[in-house]
Amino acid sequence: MDEATLAAVNEQLERVGDYALYEALGSVDSWEEFRELPFLTGTELKVDYDEHAPEGSLYDGAAMMCFTPLGDDLAPVFDTAADLEWQAEANARAFERAGIEAGDRVLNTFGYHTFGTGIIIQRGLEALGAEVIPAGPGESEQAAATIETYDVDALVGNPSFALKIGEAGGSVDTFLGGGEPFTSIPGLRAEVKDALGADTAVDYFGTRQILPVAAETEAEDGLYLLDDYALIEVIDPDSGEVLPYGERGELVVTHLKKEGCPLVRYRTGDLTEWERRDGEIVLPNGVIGRTDGRLKVKGVKLYPEALGTVLAGFEGLSGEFRLELSRPESTDEIHLIVEGTADIEELASAVKGRLLVAPDEINLVDDLEETGVVDDRY
Repeated sequence: MDEATLAAVNEQLERVGDYALYEALGSVDSWEEFRELPFLTGTELKVDYDEHAPEGSLYDGAAMMCFTPLGDDLAPVFDTAADLEWQAEANARAFERAGIEAGDRVLNTFGYHTFGTGIIIQRGLEALGAEVIPAGPGESEQAAATIETYDVDALVGNPSFALKIGEAGGSVDTFLGGGEPFTSIPGLRAEVKDALGADTAVDYFGTRQILPVAAETEAEDGLYLLDDYALIEVIDPDSGEVLPYGERGELVVTHLKKEGCPLVRYRTGDLTEWERRDGEIVLPNGVIGRTDGRLKVKGVKLYPEALGTVLAGFEGLSGEFRLELSRPESTDEIHLIVEGTADIEELASAVKGRLLVAPDEINLVDDLEETGVVDDRY
């Protein structure tokens, strides 16, 4: 990381200094010192909300209040006027790099209620100079009709809803998708582009607590960090050590510009890989799963939840699976049972590429009664 980013980190650390949750933090003189700062987890945030109900200790007045899932509940997220402006500026740059231009007419199908994502996205589109239709996640037929009637140039929203809009006859030049797995699912980008007749379909990632984080460009070659708004690290979820570029681990995010509900070294629980490409940090495959339930198999960290995005790329599979781990002698064995139909060789190759370890056996069944992970090694 460069000196300018370190200076931005210290500005943010100064902003959060008055919050009880961060009272132990101070300025840092190096990245080594920054990486000695404690992580913040969702569990700790939940405790903070409970102890300072209902807003939490990070509340100090705001221009907008939305909500985000946290555990089994919804937790408030606050944005000040400055936050909304910073988010809009960062999103405008991301949307421009994704191929949306000033003057384009954009149908925004992200949700406007409760979570407020649609509002955040709309502000970014407005800052870019685009014309926004605030549709929200309504009826796909209505959205398709709006697109065709008003010659909409771009669609933003969830990929699954975009497919429905395409099936209903909607056609756009550019699609920007987020809110659920997209390019991490093999073949889904091509499927969305074909359904919408789109020239470009790009991935966008952020959590409602930190929005935006990264987005693809028109080149469709991975999500580039919006490095003036957020700082990311990828860590070993067990040791907390920051991993080298090219490695896979848990995504940790720090706000560089945030007044309301600022997060420092926040462990998202999302599984990703990172690269440094021409001076920029890139998530080449976006978010590919969760780090929850990780296991060590054959000396490799295995993330069972990452299987979901692989299986979703095969039309004949339901997505249900059971992963059986055993150690009949001195070596771990992996047996994967999947519900549905697929080419075994293609499936095996895709699973190995995502898990970084090859199953010893894969079986396809018509009906899988028990799903999940069965670990009989010990």
